[in-house]
Amino acid sequence: MTDPWQETAPMTSSQRPRGFSPGTIALLATATVMLAVAGLAIGWYVAGTGAEPQAQASASPSAVVASPSPSPSPSELPSPTPEPSPSATGGGFQTMPDVLTRPFREARLEIMARFGVSVKVEFDEASTAAAESVLSSVPAAGQPVLRGTSVTIVVAGPRVRFPMPDVVGQSCSAAQKKLVEQGLRIGRYLNGRSGTVLAVSVPKDQEVGWNDAIDLTCGVAQSPSPAAG
Repeated sequence: MTDPWQETAPMTSSQRPRGFSPGTIALLATATVMLAVAGLAIGWYVAGTGAEPQAQASASPSAVVASPSPSPSPSELPSPTPEPSPSATGGGFQTMPDVLTRPFREARLEIMARFGVSVKVEFDEASTAAAESVLSSVPAAGQPVLRGTSVTIVVAGPRVRFPMPDVVGQSCSAAQKKLVEQGLRIGRYLNGRSGTVLAVSVPKDQEVGWNDAIDLTCGVAQSPSPAAG
């Protein structure tokens, strides 16, 4: 018995089926896969590099731009401290008023009360102006008068004379104030400055001159001893 496969004649080149060989098909498949992988890689790269500039662009303005600091309004600026006026009573001095031609006693008492200073009186016997009127002052009108200093006024006429005031029995401080207001000065306190005035160096009603010195004796008056029975 004859094998039918052995009887089949070999195929010629014209009789072989047409198409790609297995090797060609494998090569094409490999190339296709490589192209797909490369395409995916390029897509990932482009997508990755494209996102970073956008993120940087969105982040940069918020990091760089800052709101300007508000300038202080005029109401917030400190007000300048006003300088004290020379005529203010708390500034240590005031300006001298014009006392020319005024009665010197009146002008003297006003200056003493207003400025808290002592007033020295000088007399110009040769002046022909009204007697006891003020001829000039140091400091002059409008000039500062410093506390704790003295003011000098020049008066027309001879040195004023008047009766000694009565201060016996008054307190020592009240007697001192009264004598100074009258134009006298205290020479000495013979027994301290407390108590009442027991005696003075010039009796009352005796004539004294302006700026004469008066001595005071102050103390506590003793009650008279009861008479022995």
